[in-house]
Amino acid sequence: MRKTTLFLLGLLMVAACENKAYDTDNLILEGRVLENEISVPIGNVGPFTLELVTKSKTLSALLGGVMKTEEDGTIVNVASEDLYKINAYEIIARCQEKGQDLSQPFTYEIGDREVTPGGFAGLLESFGFWAVDKHVVITATDPLRESYTMGGNTHIRCVDKSTYQTSYEETFPLEGIVVKRLLGRNTLLEMTIPETVRNSPTQLGIKNGTLNLPGNMMSQIYSSSAADFVFSMDYTCHIAVGDKLSLPLSMFGLDKLSFNFNLPIEDYDFKDVEVCLDLENTLPFNVTLSNIQLMTGETPTVDENLLISPDPLEIKGGSLEKPATTSVALRIQALENTIPDITGVKAQLAIDVAPDYVGTVLSLKQGVTVKSASATLRGGVTLRGK
Repeated sequence: MRKTTLFLLGLLMVAACENKAYDTDNLILEGRVLENEISVPIGNVGPFTLELVTKSKTLSALLGGVMKTEEDGTIVNVASEDLYKINAYEIIARCQEKGQDLSQPFTYEIGDREVTPGGFAGLLESFGFWAVDKHVVITATDPLRESYTMGGNTHIRCVDKSTYQTSYEETFPLEGIVVKRLLGRNTLLEMTIPETVRNSPTQLGIKNGTLNLPGNMMSQIYSSSAADFVFSMDYTCHIAVGDKLSLPLSMFGLDKLSFNFNLPIEDYDFKDVEVCLDLENTLPFNVTLSNIQLMTGETPTVDENLLISPDPLEIKGGSLEKPATTSVALRIQALENTIPDITGVKAQLAIDVAPDYVGTVLSLKQGVTVKSASATLRGGVTLRGK
């Protein structure tokens, strides 16, 4: 814009001077040109992606270590937790208190050991998101020189949070599984929950568990510094958009957007600007911006002298594979005087599911990009020299 200003200013000077002698000290470095209107290209802006949203303080504190991303940006819910942990010496002490003969192989009961591994996914399911690609692993360690076997079952139960009814439940027997020290973490169960189930497990673990341990166990402990029996679970899933999405953005502080930027246009005395945008949306949500307000000043504050329309602004949902484009003509007008430098924008944000994209997995690369933007300037432009 500055180069264009100087070029036009030069043309004005040449036209005024012709071949006559002139006094450069008395040049008027200001002129009014293009009295009707002119359209100029702006270019692309963005994208404004989910990655920016997750950097908010509220969400960062909420997500902690429960959300990871894959190389393609896909969001992964991660939950790892110990189901049960007991020291071999503690088992020996408890059995001795009961007068149990430990010189022979014996059984130690660990009972029911379950957790709720939903994590961040479990929270989002309450608002209509789906858990997909749900993968479960339950493992056990052996601190003994000898292997041991187990009894009981692994157990999984999922509950539909919209109806509070069980949507999936299954047990898998532990009999016959041998736990060996040399294997490190022995796998007791590894499975993918069926895709027809849209919920994370509300119960995951071991039911009626028993440890079938060798005789003379004291002599079987491999190391006194690593003598724990540890039973753990790992749960991962992706987050997808459900058909009954109802996300309270205010809970996460995301219902009010505020962006600071710098659009230096005060020097050109615009009173009326129309900005034409093609908004490309790869989010599987329809996005609505309302109560849109422009900010001005070094410390950006809402400028009541500026009007922007249309309000509300609706943007159609899409996906990374099939972006949706919404064409918009934004008009900015000054009620009095001219438009100053614009330094930010505020708006109210609302989203709802785009029906064609139900089941789309969330990715940090999804977002909105401004493409093919141009600005139409009405009422002429004042050029000032510097």
